[in-house]
Amino acid sequence: MALIGLLMAMVVPNLGILVPSARLRGSGTVIQRNLDLLRSEARIQSKRIAMEFDLDKRRWRAVYPPEQMLTRDQDASTLEELLDNWKELEDDVVFHGIDTGAQLFTRGTYRLVFDEFGFTNDQIVHLRLTSDPNEFWSLTLMGLSGRTVVTETSDGNPPRLQQTNEGAF
Repeated sequence: MALIGLLMAMVVPNLGILVPSARLRGSGTVIQRNLDLLRSEARIQSKRIAMEFDLDKRRWRAVYPPEQMLTRDQDASTLEELLDNWKELEDDVVFHGIDTGAQLFTRGTYRLVFDEFGFTNDQIVHLRLTSDPNEFWSLTLMGLSGRTVVTETSDGNPPRLQQTNEGAF
């Protein structure tokens, strides 16, 4: 009985360490899957589709283009984007920012846009824990290849996007 008590005293406090990182990973994976879906939809529909991030309020949503005009008398300027409902990040998870290589956006809203071919510019979406500001989950989007790379760091230094210029070609 003493052995079980000793094990519980050691294991139970350590389980709390795993739960926040699982929430961080879970929030990031949901965003990654939705970005993959939106990229695919942009290609299929041949339309610009975006994901909008509200960096201050810890939420995000899909933004679909206006529907095609149904009648001749419809004015194109009256057509509105279709906005998905906001989806919240899990508890204790916040946006650290979105890195475009030239700038790190940390406040306000940011739109990550896929063009009609499913391309975007290279970007990194950074998430972190409020309870452990050194724990990061980052999703790197390679704009032209469509490849995504997940990086998890716990040293307080999220990965940075390397700027590509004409000398790289």
